[in-house]
Amino acid sequence: MKKIAVFGGTFNPFHNGHKRLIVEASKALDFDKIIIIPSHIPPHKKAECLADEQDRIRMIELSLGDNINCGEVIISDIELKREGKSYSVETLRELKKVYLDEEYKLYFLMGSDMLMCFKEWYEYKEILKLCTLICLSRCDEDTNEIERYADELIEMGGEVIIVPIKPLEISSTDIRKALRQRDFEKLTCYLDEKVVKYILERNLYIDGI
Repeated sequence: MKKIAVFGGTFNPFHNGHKRLIVEASKALDFDKIIIIPSHIPPHKKAECLADEQDRIRMIELSLGDNINCGEVIISDIELKREGKSYSVETLRELKKVYLDEEYKLYFLMGSDMLMCFKEWYEYKEILKLCTLICLSRCDEDTNEIERYADELIEMGGEVIIVPIKPLEISSTDIRKALRQRDFEKLTCYLDEKVVKYILERNLYIDGI
């Protein structure tokens, strides 16, 4: 059975922490395809200083380049084309229509913080039917607590796989703050150099929140 990973987020901007999640998950599960989905309007948090949709897509392309070794990578505008908030259940419904063949199985990538609030998500029970949840857990986190949340979802009929990864603490908010403060030197630790160049050329995030 072919494995398709679904990885969504605002990616504002797409940084090395996002790339680490994709690479580590791919090492653990050997995906055939990874679909990266920038959200239009995130349902769980306020979108601060949100860059233009095409800018966010371009930054993902520049960051991943041709060197990421984790199966076929697709950047999808499936949520950008929808009006209103970007609910994961609606995206998974659409993907299920595209990948109707029983050879395909969907895996939804998320951090442990998202897993532990998963029951607050819109139509979360249907999400459990549509895909397998992949929880990317930092090695320094409380594994017992994460496993307890995972077990609760498994008892409800879901499938949850916990993948431990080495921590790489990066915040998109901190990146935007560094840009506003013109602290460009530290950005190369957080972002691909091509992304830094693109941001400066386009004057992204320099003003605003």
